[in-house]
Amino acid sequence: MRVEGQLRGIDEITDWRSPRLGIRFVLTEEMLEVYYPDGRRFLATVELAAKAEQAEERAEQAELQLEEERSRSARLAEQLRSLGIDPDQV
Repeated sequence: MRVEGQLRGIDEITDWRSPRLGIRFVLTEEMLEVYYPDGRRFLATVELAAKAEQAEERAEQAELQLEEERSRSARLAEQLRSLGIDPDQV
């Protein structure tokens, strides 16, 4: 903590809130947890990596679904053409 331009140690970090940043520090038996001013917990690197992996998997699934829908659309358009109907005019 900075006091009058000098860094000072923090005696009790448990549930300490930074006056400048507004973030809160909570020391548990396993780790030091850090919270945003709005109360959300900062995610650990492992948690961020897991969320990124989940997002990537969702994006891949959405891409596959989109490709299936495009294929289905092309098949339906071809069926309409075989019946003498222009799918772009429907």
